[in-house]
Amino acid sequence: MIEVVLARKLIEQITQYTDYNINIMDDQGVIIASRDPKRVGTFHEVAYYIVTGSEDMVVVSDDEDYPGVRSGINMVIMIDGKREGVVGITGDPKQIKPVALITKVAIEALLKYETQREELLRRRSRKERFLDLLIYEEFSEPAALRMTAKELNYSESIIRIPILCRLENVKPEPFLELIKEGKCHGSEDISFVLDDQHILIFKTMTEDSQKQFSDYKYVIADYLSTALRWLREQGKSGKFYVGTFQMNFSQYYYAYRSCKWLEENVETESKSAFFYDYVGAYLHSIIPRNELQRMFHVYEKELGEEFKKTFLELAGALIHSNYNMVQAAKELFVHKNTLIYRYNKMKEVLNINPITSHRDRLFLEAFYNYLR
Repeated sequence: MIEVVLARKLIEQITQYTDYNINIMDDQGVIIASRDPKRVGTFHEVAYYIVTGSEDMVVVSDDEDYPGVRSGINMVIMIDGKREGVVGITGDPKQIKPVALITKVAIEALLKYETQREELLRRRSRKERFLDLLIYEEFSEPAALRMTAKELNYSESIIRIPILCRLENVKPEPFLELIKEGKCHGSEDISFVLDDQHILIFKTMTEDSQKQFSDYKYVIADYLSTALRWLREQGKSGKFYVGTFQMNFSQYYYAYRSCKWLEENVETESKSAFFYDYVGAYLHSIIPRNELQRMFHVYEKELGEEFKKTFLELAGALIHSNYNMVQAAKELFVHKNTLIYRYNKMKEVLNINPITSHRDRLFLEAFYNYLR
């Protein structure tokens, strides 16, 4: 169906370049736009014959051949294989045929462009609503989520993992397009520009259930490889925070939150941070502060400020280095013997040995997070 407002705009544009009268008729054979305003709203018998039949063009040689139809050429307007209307050019058929053909092609091209643009806007509107339901509403109605996803041709049962991209001095829209142009981007990958610095992608995982957990980091590295190479070449920077696997739209809210937790809590020199590498730190972070207070307030009160300061530095280095004494010493810029001295002092005061005891590691990390 051709919109009346659009048809009138087309007439205004086309008649700037020709003196011939042009009419546009809808799928009921009614003139909805014309250079001659008096004809708007009248029935055009030939147009109705064309739009409901199989003829693509009808030439009218005499004004008396059909009631309300003047001599000229009338041609079907086809949009995506459908007969949406008719365009008529009034005049001597022999003279106006080239103009009529050009006008028909121009109108079909403009209508197709407008149709695609409107569909893009409708899709964008649906996608914005989908984004709201996915990551901004904690308890979204599952039926609404599924209906919107279906309209956007997204399947729910696929396993996806979120990637939050934080860009520095890079426009997110063209960067996302660069990712989507890569060989690994598929139609089931869901992507959004969140703001002028963030992009969110829910990347589909491999169908090989035996490898999707062991190889997911490689899959994501391959997926982002072109974009990462472009960042290096341009001297730009960005960070990529990879959250938790999900296969239910109602859980994507929490998947996105896992990415945000990484962004807000994890400092790393690497370009990427993976949530499953920081599960312990995350679990410590969600322990209610009053619980930690009940466990450690006496420790905090009785231990001196100097000890607590040294403990924070030492524990942080041990945690970051996976309890490797050599690496921890390098992180603190001290000699290994100095680190060992501080470690032994901590062992003496707290009666723990986290290098050899998993149970003591849990204590150290809980007390460390409490003091932080």
